[in-house]
Amino acid sequence: MKNKFDAILPCRMTSTRLYGKPLQYIDIKNKITIIEYLVKYLKTSKNLDKIILAIADTKGNDILADYAIKNKWNFIFGDEIDMLGRMIKAANHFGSETIIQGSTESPFLFYNNIDEVFKMHIESDFDISKTDYLPDGAGYAFFKTDTLRVSHKKGNSRHRSELVSSYIFDNQTEFRINSVSPKKELKRSDIRITVDYPEDLVFCRKLYSNLIGKKNLIEMSDIINYWDNNRDLRNDVEEIGVDWGHGRLWD
Repeated sequence: MKNKFDAILPCRMTSTRLYGKPLQYIDIKNKITIIEYLVKYLKTSKNLDKIILAIADTKGNDILADYAIKNKWNFIFGDEIDMLGRMIKAANHFGSETIIQGSTESPFLFYNNIDEVFKMHIESDFDISKTDYLPDGAGYAFFKTDTLRVSHKKGNSRHRSELVSSYIFDNQTEFRINSVSPKKELKRSDIRITVDYPEDLVFCRKLYSNLIGKKNLIEMSDIINYWDNNRDLRNDVEEIGVDWGHGRLWD
């Protein structure tokens, strides 16, 4: 549907750095998972149609399907390595023409301009509309499903991996690209709020608890202030640094 988009969220339980990242609790007491909190941000959009988990079809990931059923989300299994193909499979199965991708390893999303960016994406017929310069883990991207199909067909194995937008990045003249920057005070790509290591999870749990995430969605400006004012708490995460590669959500 032209005036709606689907959230296709690739996920798996296996990871050498931290097992079961999507289902790790951001809120232990109330048993709220990272992916559940991410979906709360996505559901603020007036244009969101379906939540779809694109689950890796390897051993140990059935629990994600059970979790989707529990939350009344859609799901489909697909190739673990070919994440781009898994997303396309989900889009084909559920009839998704426009999709948004956020990271299921990142609980905090910059949700304030989702509908505005979606409107630009549709009205100007962009192939991809992406957010730039936000804290690592807070961004998202809109894609035409046809754009992902082109990327998969023309790309190589690296382009078909978790670096789903890397073919677009490497061949920018082939696509209509919309890069959206937040206001100046939110341009903080030095900040890390994704969960890839145990240290990330510890920091994000403290952030969530101290900013009372249970009662409200936490604003990006408050996350930035928390980071700046809690040097001791952020120290271990800051030492990990930010992945300056490209393709997962552009980066």
